[in-house]
Amino acid sequence: MPNGTILVVDDMARNRSLLEAMLSHEGYAVLQAENGLGALAILERELPDLVLLDVQMPHMDGFETCRRIKADLRTCNIPVIFISVSDEARDKVYAFTVGAVDYVTKPLHPREVVARVNTHVSLYRQQRELEALRAAQIDHLKIVDEIKTRFIRAVSHDLKNPLGLILSATDMLRETGLSDEQTQLIGIIERKAHFMLAIISDLLDLAHLTAEEAPNYATTSLRALALEALVGFDLQAESKQLAFSVSLPQEDALVEVDRHAVSRMIGNLVSNAIKYTSQGGVEVRVETAPETFSVIVRDSGLGIPPEALPHIFDKFYRIPLPAYRQEDGTGLGLAIVKAIVDQHHGSIDVKTTVGAGSTFTVTLPRRARRPINHKESSA
Repeated sequence: MPNGTILVVDDMARNRSLLEAMLSHEGYAVLQAENGLGALAILERELPDLVLLDVQMPHMDGFETCRRIKADLRTCNIPVIFISVSDEARDKVYAFTVGAVDYVTKPLHPREVVARVNTHVSLYRQQRELEALRAAQIDHLKIVDEIKTRFIRAVSHDLKNPLGLILSATDMLRETGLSDEQTQLIGIIERKAHFMLAIISDLLDLAHLTAEEAPNYATTSLRALALEALVGFDLQAESKQLAFSVSLPQEDALVEVDRHAVSRMIGNLVSNAIKYTSQGGVEVRVETAPETFSVIVRDSGLGIPPEALPHIFDKFYRIPLPAYRQEDGTGLGLAIVKAIVDQHHGSIDVKTTVGAGSTFTVTLPRRARRPINHKESSA
C-alpha cells in the first residue's frame, strides 16, 4: 500500500518523470498533470495527500492554480509545495500568501524534495486524524449534553418547591412587624429567590425545547398571539422612559405554531431589547408573507460587539463587559429563542452596531412542518 498520493503539476514532462521517480522510490503513488487546468480536473476525481506545483506554466500559472485549490472546500486543506526556478524573496512571499506550505527552488535535490514532502504529508495526516478525533469528541459531548439535560431537568424540579417555601416564608415575615432594615433584607431575599426561579424556568424550558420533542402545534390568530406575548412590555419601557411601538399587519393571519413557545420567543426578544436599552426606544413589527411570517424587534441600545456575535445563542453566554453585566440575566434567553426557532424550522437574523442598537428578525413558516409518519405514508 502506498505511503500516500502526490499530485505533480509541471508543464515539462522531464520534470514530472524525475519527480515521479523520486517519489515512487519512497513508496508514494504519483498523479501527473501538465498544467493548472489538468490539475484541477484531477482534483475533481481524487484528493491527493499533497500537490507539488510548478510556478511557471502556460495558460494558468501555479499561483492561480493554488488560489483555486485553496478556494474549494474539498481541496483547501491539501498542502501545496511550489517548485520554481525563481529564488526571489517576493515570489516566495507571494507563494505563501496564496496558500502554499513550502517553496523549493530548481535544480531539485532529491533528498531535500523527499524530506519536505514527507514532512508535509505527515502533518496533513496528523491534521486529518485530529479532525476525526474532534468529530468523535463531538459525538461524545452530545451524549454528555443529553445526560446533563436530564440532570438539569430533575434538579430544577427539586429546587422549585424549596424556593416556593422561601417566598411564602418571606410573605409571612412581612406581617410580623419588621424594622426598615429587616424589610430591605426580606426584599433582597425575594428578588434573589425570584431570580433563581427564573433560572429554573429557563432551564426547564430549554431542556424541553432541546429534547427533540415535536412542538404542540395549534392554529391561532397571529394578531392575538402577538398581543398576548407583548402584554406588559409597554409599562416596562415606560418605567425606563423608552418609546415602545408595535406594528401589526393590517389583515390578520392564521398561523400553525406552538403558541406558548412562540409567545415566549417574542417575550424574550422584547425583554432583552428593553433590558439593554437606556435611551431611545424599542420597536416591534410583525409582518406576513404567503408562506411565512416575521417578528422584527429593533432597539437603540448597547448593540453587540463583533467578537460576541457568534456566541449570543450559546447556553449561559453573557457578554463579558461591564455595561452588559449590570443587568441581571441567566444567559439562557437567546438560547431559548434559538431553540424555538429551530424547533419551528425557522431562521433568525441579527443586525447590530455597537452603541446604536440591534435588530433581531425571526422568520417562521405559517404552516407546521411535521415529520413524515412512514407508517401512514405506506398505508
